[in-house]
Parts: sequence; C-alpha cells; structure tokens
Amino acid sequence: MAQKEQAKKFKMPNTFIVIAIFIMIATAMTWVIPSGTFERAFDEATHRTLVVAGTYKTVEHTPVSIPQMIMSVYDGMVDAAGIIFFTFFSYGFMVMLIKVGAFDAGVGAMIRTLKEKKSYAMPLIAILFSLMGASFGIYEESYGFVPVVMSLAVALGYDPFYGAITVLGGIATGYAAASINPYTVAIAQTIGELPLFSGMAFRWFCYVCFMTVFLFMMCRYGAMVKKDPTKSYVYGVEFPFLSKANADDLAKIEFKTKHKVSLLICFATVIAFAYGAIQYGWYFSELSAIFLTMMFVIGLINGMSLNDICEAFVEISKNILFAAFVIGLSRAILIVLQKGQIIDTICFYFSNSLSGMPKIVAAEAMFVFQTFLNLFIPSGSGQAVTSMPLMIPLADLLHLNRQIAVLAFQFGDGFSNIFWPTACAVLCAISGVPINKWWKFFAPYCLVVTIVAGILMAVAVSINYGPF
Repeated sequence: MAQKEQAKKFKMPNTFIVIAIFIMIATAMTWVIPSGTFERAFDEATHRTLVVAGTYKTVEHTPVSIPQMIMSVYDGMVDAAGIIFFTFFSYGFMVMLIKVGAFDAGVGAMIRTLKEKKSYAMPLIAILFSLMGASFGIYEESYGFVPVVMSLAVALGYDPFYGAITVLGGIATGYAAASINPYTVAIAQTIGELPLFSGMAFRWFCYVCFMTVFLFMMCRYGAMVKKDPTKSYVYGVEFPFLSKANADDLAKIEFKTKHKVSLLICFATVIAFAYGAIQYGWYFSELSAIFLTMMFVIGLINGMSLNDICEAFVEISKNILFAAFVIGLSRAILIVLQKGQIIDTICFYFSNSLSGMPKIVAAEAMFVFQTFLNLFIPSGSGQAVTSMPLMIPLADLLHLNRQIAVLAFQFGDGFSNIFWPTACAVLCAISGVPINKWWKFFAPYCLVVTIVAGILMAVAVSINYGPF
C-alpha cells in the first residue's frame, strides 16, 4: 500500500497555494531582513518620485505578523483593483466578438484567404504583439486579446496554450527587448540623464536575437502539438471561454456585413487606445471605458438586446473571476514586503556588494540583481524608480557606461515577468493555464533567454555600448 502511495505522481499545488507560499516566504523575510528606507524626492524630469542614492538608513524593525499577512490579501485586492477591473472590461469586449460570431466568421475568411499559408498566422501575430511591447510598452493591455488568439490557435489545429504563448510570450519578449518602451527604457534613461531612446540600434539587435529564440521555441511547440495533440502541455485542461470550432467548420461560415463591422470596430478600438495611451497618457480608467462602450456597440450591431449584452457580460465575468483573485493575491506579496520595509534594504545591500567587481562581472551581476528584484517589484516603472537611482552612480564608480546599467535593468525586469510567480501567476490566470503547465514551456525558455541576455551584456561591455 505504501509503495502504491509512493508511486503516485506529484501533483502541482493550486495556483492560490503557490502564491500563498510566496506570501509566507515574504513574511518570513520581514523577520530576518532589517527594515530600512531611502529618502525619496520628486523628480521634475521624470515626473516620478525617485530614490535618493546615499540616503539609506535603518529604521525600527517592522516584521509582518500572521494577522497582517492574512490582511495583506485584502490589501492586495484593493491595491490591484485597477488592473482587475480593466481585465473584466477588456475580456468582456474581446469575448463578445466570439459570442456574436464575428470572430469565427473573421477567422473563416482568413483561412479561406491564406489557404496553405495559414501556418504563418500565429508567428506573425507573435511578432505583432512583440512590437507592441517593444515600441508602445503595452503589457497588461494585451490581456483582452488572449482568449481571441487562443481560440484562433484551436481553430488552426493547435492547442489553446499555443495561443497564450503567442500573445503573452510575444508581448513579454518584446517588452524585455524594447527599443523605445516609454515605461522602462524612457524612464530608466531619463533617470540616468541619457538622451531619450539613445543606443536603440543595439537594442534592436537584441530584439532580433531574442525574438529568433522565442519564435523557434514557440513554433517547435506548435508543430509538436499539431502532429500529436496528446503531447499538448494542456491536454485534458478545459478552457470554457474559448471558441471550439475547427478550421474546416470555420471556413464554411459566411462573413456577413455585421461581422465585418464588428471586427473593424475592434481594430479601431485597438488603434484608439494605443494612440490615447501614447499621446494622452490614458490608462486603465480610460481604456476600460472604451472597452465597456464598444462591447455594448458590438452587441447591438449583432442584434443583441441590452439585457442580452448584460447577461453575456456576467457570464464572461464568471470565467475571469479566477484571474481576478490571482491578480489581487499576487499583489499581496508586494504589500507584505512594503509593510516590512525590506525592499530598500535588499536594494542597498545588493548594490553595495557589486562595487569593486570587474566590468563584465559587475554588468552581469547588475542583470542578475535586476532579475531577482523583479520578484519583489514586478512593475517595470516601479522597479526603474527604485533601482536605477542606485545603479547609475554604481555604474559611474565601476567606469561602466550608464547605457549598460539601463540594459541590465531592461533585461532583468522583462524576461522574469514570465517566470516569477508574482507576475506569471497573473498570466496563468488570464489564460487559464495551470502554473505547472506554464512553467513546462516558459522555464526552459527563460533559461535560454537568460543565457542569451548574459552574452549580450558581455558584448555590450566589450564594445563599450553607449553613448555615455
């Protein structure tokens, strides 16, 4: 009997349990690591509050108690309310396209047009999303597209995970290898007093390197699944929010005028929110308003009553509740670290430990530091204003170009978003992919791109990557 028990395969804990373990680890860290803070000052150039280098001081130790740890779950939900509700509205808009049949009809028309070339569709979509991340700094804004592209992957004979890889892997790779990302590169360069978007030629080279790796691994997985569906990493996992139609059935669907209008509205909406985000600084409240309004417009165009649209939105929201809870729960990790006042302490000791190192070793250590810091500060702009005021003076002391410090931050912040549970748990919840299945693909991918990033950091030091 005991042998039978031992023979049972290890079952990955529920995503909630995985995040809860990290909340407990963070809580334990607040008892071990001294509390400390840097002084902060508002910077007119970046319009953000930055850490003032050289001002670290220890403060009264504030370890997080068990009741405070439990309360951090609620605090995390409140703190993440913006992204939670944005996810509801963006999903409502995109999944409405599936419910009214516009998505199926549009994919059918695409299949008839592409014929034997439809295998290019998913890689091209991945490149498109990567460019959105690299250029516009779009990340969370892509969540609403996930169910649509996952449904497209199924229609083309792949599995839903292939669609999730296409959107979320593509956007994460582009975001990490960004050339003109306003939320990472621009902020970090402004803090480092570098010309805005300077050194972009090398960053575009890095982008090509990373996307080559990503597309190879993505397409290899897709080919494996298409050849043998039982080898899918999500074989047997249910995805209730997806369209289940296959390519042959979709090719027979008539592409009606109402479907064309619906998809045109979808593209116009995407262009509008991208333009508004870049030109006017629109964020979750404005973008949510656009998605909510257009969801009703699409429903009405396709003959749905207001009651039908409201009921459809409630049904869609049921499928996204899990994602909403995961987003709030993962934010609780950051809340615990903030209550314990240990994030600044971690930054202070890590930055001090890098002084005196050889240039290449120091640059690689900066990259490693930024990667680990992303576990505690998953926000790109948040990590920039915390770490860059420390890394820039350190780069000067080590006689490293400040551009290299920016590159280390960029790589460290970006790629680990698809591995650390504080960030990837949200992506798993959005896509409905269990975290152990997620890591089965993305853990090897993160290992490979980390090695590539390390090589590119060494190249940057060797060529004296600059200017400045």
